[in-house]
Amino acid sequence: MISGDDLKSMRVNAGLTQKEMADKLGISRETVSNYELDVGQPKMRDFLKWLIFCKIDTRSVVNQIDAIQSQVNKNIKVEQNNRKKTK
Repeated sequence: MISGDDLKSMRVNAGLTQKEMADKLGISRETVSNYELDVGQPKMRDFLKWLIFCKIDTRSVVNQIDAIQSQVNKNIKVEQNNRKKTK
């Protein structure tokens, strides 16, 4: 999804400590540290909150997710049509 270094950079640029971010997300400081060390990834809900708390424009992220979902749906339809043709 996103690197731990990117998460840390966003948090630091927003002037938040790991403890402050953890409190905002309702998770432990150790979990925030693990995310920043690439030991696990935040859940999508927590990732979007992270962006909001760091004052990152979430519209671009949501638009990218929508574009990926559209492409996946298109690929699924193509595969289904190809299967029908081979039967």
